[in-house]
Amino acid sequence: MGRERQLAEALVGLADSLADDIDPVVLVERLARNCVDITGVDITGADAVGIMVVSGRGDLRTLAVTEEDAGALEFFQLQADEGPCLESFREDRRIDVPDLEHSDDRWPQVAAFAVRRGYHSLHALPLRVHRQTVGAVNLLLRRPGGLPALDLELAQALADVTAVALVNWRPERLRPTDVSNRVQAALAAKAAVDMATGMLAETGELSLAEARAALRGYADGHRRRLVDTAHALVRRALSPDAVLAAGTG
Repeated sequence: MGRERQLAEALVGLADSLADDIDPVVLVERLARNCVDITGVDITGADAVGIMVVSGRGDLRTLAVTEEDAGALEFFQLQADEGPCLESFREDRRIDVPDLEHSDDRWPQVAAFAVRRGYHSLHALPLRVHRQTVGAVNLLLRRPGGLPALDLELAQALADVTAVALVNWRPERLRPTDVSNRVQAALAAKAAVDMATGMLAETGELSLAEARAALRGYADGHRRRLVDTAHALVRRALSPDAVLAAGTG
């Protein structure tokens, strides 16, 4: 099966997060398996995946692994309080380890343990939602060298989609009215953004594209949601001049 088809099937599977019988454990296990399948299209793919998420106390817990050795490595990282997965979570960045045998100066306990378990390279990816890191994904290889850049980008994209679905999961079954309400809320948000864009275009004598860019820039610069900024403009709690001035300041 080609990479494009595997990616399409993976995204379709993750889209089931709106189904009323979705299970968060199944969702994360699906991510782990997808990462192995997609990166394993050629012989340079990942051999195993482990996923950790943060608990209410702030420490990481293993939520899914694709093989026993990966589970042992995840557990050992937690016990040793060192390793790429923990570092990726704490620093909110990808950690690439192309050769574990020569990484014992960085992680003296974990690197040696990983090699004993048969892993010779790995990548740790942050699992994050809305600029907040909620865990990490370990891509493990039984040979040195690591993964190609495209495989890492695909794995990160799948991790990001899964993280959003995970934090939006509810133990209650999703009712048809809930789905309908969310769709209607999305339409209402779009209407507010369109109205705010028109206000900025008229005030600043801008094209709609320029006005939309100004609205987005103001929202991003003030760490606000686009729709919240739009609502503030429509309600006159925020002036168009303030938004336009921010873009020229």
